Amino acid sequence: MSLPFRRAGLTGALTALVLAGASLVGAPLAATADESPAPVAPDERVVMGDFSPELYAEQAAVTPTELATALQNDLGLTPAEYYAQADAAATAVDVVDELTAAGTTVLGSRVDGTELVVNVASDADAAAVESLGATAEFGAPVAAASRDVIEATPDTAFLGDLVGGQGFYSPDDAGGGWLCSTGFNGRDRSNNSNLFLTAGHCYVPDSSWDGTVFELQQSGPGVDPTGGAILGEPIPGSAHLGNGYDASLFSTYPSWTSKPSVGTWNNNQGTVTSGSPVPVRDYTKAIVGQSICKSGRTTGWTCGVVGAVDEVYSIGGTLVNSFTSNMCSLSGDSGGAVLSGNYAVGIVSFGNYQNSCWDLGSITGAFPIDSNYESVLNAEPNYELLVDVPKPSSATLGGGAPVYQGGNATGTVPGGSTRFTVHLAIDGGAQVDVPVASNGSWTTTATSGLANGPHTFSMFATYGQTGQQSATVSGSFVVADRPAVDRISGATRFDVAVEIANRMYPDTAPVVYVATGYNYPDALSAGPAAVKQGGPLLLTLTDGVPDVVAAKITSLSPERIVVVGGPNSVNESVLSTLRTLVPDAAIERISGADRYAASRAVVESVFSTAPHAYVANGGNFPDALSAGGAAGSKDEPVVLVNGGAGSADAPTLSLFKKLQTTSLTVVGGVNSVSESVKNSLASGIPATVDRVAGADRYQASISLNRSAFTTADTIYLATGSNFPDALAGGVLAGKTDAPLYVVPGDCVPRGVLADAAAFGATKIVLLGGPNSLSPAVQNLTACAW
Repeated sequence: MSLPFRRAGLTGALTALVLAGASLVGAPLAATADESPAPVAPDERVVMGDFSPELYAEQAAVTPTELATALQNDLGLTPAEYYAQADAAATAVDVVDELTAAGTTVLGSRVDGTELVVNVASDADAAAVESLGATAEFGAPVAAASRDVIEATPDTAFLGDLVGGQGFYSPDDAGGGWLCSTGFNGRDRSNNSNLFLTAGHCYVPDSSWDGTVFELQQSGPGVDPTGGAILGEPIPGSAHLGNGYDASLFSTYPSWTSKPSVGTWNNNQGTVTSGSPVPVRDYTKAIVGQSICKSGRTTGWTCGVVGAVDEVYSIGGTLVNSFTSNMCSLSGDSGGAVLSGNYAVGIVSFGNYQNSCWDLGSITGAFPIDSNYESVLNAEPNYELLVDVPKPSSATLGGGAPVYQGGNATGTVPGGSTRFTVHLAIDGGAQVDVPVASNGSWTTTATSGLANGPHTFSMFATYGQTGQQSATVSGSFVVADRPAVDRISGATRFDVAVEIANRMYPDTAPVVYVATGYNYPDALSAGPAAVKQGGPLLLTLTDGVPDVVAAKITSLSPERIVVVGGPNSVNESVLSTLRTLVPDAAIERISGADRYAASRAVVESVFSTAPHAYVANGGNFPDALSAGGAAGSKDEPVVLVNGGAGSADAPTLSLFKKLQTTSLTVVGGVNSVSESVKNSLASGIPATVDRVAGADRYQASISLNRSAFTTADTIYLATGSNFPDALAGGVLAGKTDAPLYVVPGDCVPRGVLADAAAFGATKIVLLGGPNSLSPAVQNLTACAW
């Protein structure tokens, strides 16, 4: 078969080295295909989810430097944005497939960042698109993918000149041959042997070598190579070129160790195996707008954006299905691995970059791993992608959150799909095989019927049919009765505070504390004071009293009303209104020159002694909010300090001496209250000072409550993103001797759920409406961390 492949005229000296089989260098890897995804059950629809880059911080932190640099230089993306977009693209192609299978007429589709846009022609189709979290756009796309044959320009040719991206040489009998690159490592389903995928046009038949390929040793991409050891031999019947295909398989020579990764060429400054390889976790289809990167022997690491999918190109009469992009490839990159995040998407096939990556307007065509048309999956039915199988994780099994009676154990395989399975054994029993959903999640009823209390487990994940397996995860978990969930909410922050007060004081109260609802410092110390004095904390406007608050104060008929904060927080018109609401009540204001002076004034007005007290940063609210419930339950104060100062100021030290304080708990890490402030408290009072902290405000809240409580019938949850609900709620928590946790708005940290089980809590009360704490929090959905 004679095709116009670009031939590398190698010298006789190089041919001699190839013949001699020069010393082996560590080879990176390659991989490809699997069976098609299993159909999704009606109640397991694939939908576009949350692909915020913040969710990919952990994955981004271990990104190879080479990949990060290429992303910035070629795409202007951070690693977190790249991984978010890769998962979004992988989900998007499943959503489009689901729409098509359900009868929706899809005129085209693309991803804009992490948003899926689907072109439709009818309102009904648009509604179907939007029901899956995508955006509908009416009318065909400007440049819709076409199955018409596209004749390549005269300069367009197969880039013919193995870690994915490893260079190799296919000799012929004329003293020349082909320079190409490996794609993805894999395994043969029929015998579980190692093999690798590359382009079909890189196979040289009908020579004395009969397709055997040899390693190319290069100090960097594009550097003149020297020959190396045998890399692989062609698998009979696996070479496909033309009729839409460009793929071939080679059995990996036994001396090589196949790895589920792609080489990065040390940011194009070293060998293919130098630097940090990118692990391959799965495969996906390409979609317009998708960010991709590739590894090849000539240009190393380059990245680009998919411009078209499922187009048929004619290369000198040879037809190849492809997706095209502006990602640079030159002659010799053929067969190289193309990735989106950790997903294999294709192998380099052809292009019209001529001399460098600065040929503006040029394209690279890649033969897809998976496609609605010709692809590796249907060309190579015995080929299974070699992947780095991630360990399964679970919020309920070893993750801290309990398994509730009547509920299921759940978890994820990071980056997983329907091609993964989790294998679980509980208390040393029989193994249960748990299927993984298209979004990587899994759920099992294997914990059903277990007695309350601790249990052990072990689990691992597998991929595909060839026994690829992750490391084993083992540990313990707890089965517990699910707490009842209650919510205290209202139309505004003022209504919520009144509803909280109704729980504590439905009839009367001797005192009412009042603070502004629009700032936090004044009220942070007022919560424990209100608990000790036996009254609620209500919120007000700066210049007026909301009707709902006025009605509650009137009904309570307190003997005293304590306004916390100066006139800039609560002005004199509010005090005048309060006097009319309860004419016989004593109205007093507690304030100070700043938030720290106001905090000291509140504490000093209520506490004559305080052997133990809490110290929190007055520059922010989360740590002090968590401390409020704990301090209130113990009749102890919370004192605000300037956490970033070089030391505690003299008035603060004087206050603690007056209170005869001998021990303090600093709430928050060194970024909240510095070590120098902590040390100055210890030496200046003097007192024993400990610190409770965590990686963030939520973990700090968990640490604080674990230090303060061992049992609790009820626990309270409030958003850690805002302060009003927790201000008033801290008084309720303190009065009922219960912990208050600040939590995200869309999940409950595993540690909080673990504490609820450990404390024996039978009720969890949410403070605030669904906009503050979502239905996911009400359902006690565990956070991923």
